[in-house]
Amino acid sequence: MLNAISIPLHPFDSSESKGQARSFSIVPERTYEPPAMPVIGKSGKIVLPTMEGFCFEKVKHIAYLEANGNYTALHFIDKRQILVCKTLREVEQMLPERAFARIHRSHTIHLKHIKRYVRGKGGHVVLQNGVTLVVSAGQRELFLDTMRTYFG
Repeated sequence: MLNAISIPLHPFDSSESKGQARSFSIVPERTYEPPAMPVIGKSGKIVLPTMEGFCFEKVKHIAYLEANGNYTALHFIDKRQILVCKTLREVEQMLPERAFARIHRSHTIHLKHIKRYVRGKGGHVVLQNGVTLVVSAGQRELFLDTMRTYFG
């Protein structure tokens, strides 16, 4: 039982005065640790939990991620899509941080697949597969910094 705790029972000491409150500490016997996030193996693949089971995909083939509530759609350079049972933030944590950049609250792109960045209020990004995604004004500076770091 994960939420159960054990409370040591001590026999009541009759020498205690009746008006005093007794105190004791409640310490859980063991703490719950969520399972470790999947890591990218030597093959460059990542494990993606889907509705049907698990998919093993190469990170270098991911073009961008798209949030869809508590799910994330991974879009690949060959136009395939996989819907994963994780939030965008959870999927981002599974990927190499320097290679991906959040450009909007619902989009994260693989910097390797950028073809063009067009300036504007926030601007937009054109990926090598022809997809155009808006860069939000709030994410613009962080995105530009990440790009500078990635491309040198």
